[in-house]
Amino acid sequence: MIFTYFMVLGFAMFAIGVSGIAASRNFLIMMLSVEVAIVASTIMALSFFYFVAGGNILLFMIAIWSIASAEVMVMVAFYRYMVKGEISMDVSKLSKLKN
Repeated sequence: MIFTYFMVLGFAMFAIGVSGIAASRNFLIMMLSVEVAIVASTIMALSFFYFVAGGNILLFMIAIWSIASAEVMVMVAFYRYMVKGEISMDVSKLSKLKN
C-alpha cells in the first residue's frame, strides 16, 4: 500500500516537471522542472527497489543525486553567463549564444 503512495507521488511530481518544461520558455524554470523530474524518478526508483526488489539502493541513490547536483552547477554557470552578457532568459532567444 505504501509502495502505491510513493509511486503516485513520484508520477505526480514527474508530471509537474514535464509540464513545467513544456509550458515555460524561461531557462531557469525549465532547468528547475528538470530537477523536479529527476527527483520524481529517484523517488519512484527507490520505492521500487526497496519494496519490490529488496536490494541495497544507496549507491543508486547517490549516483542520481550526484548527477542532479552537477546539473544544478551547470544551471548556475549558464545563469551567470546570461546575466553577465545581458542575454534574455527566453529560450527562443538563445541564438545569441552562438556569436
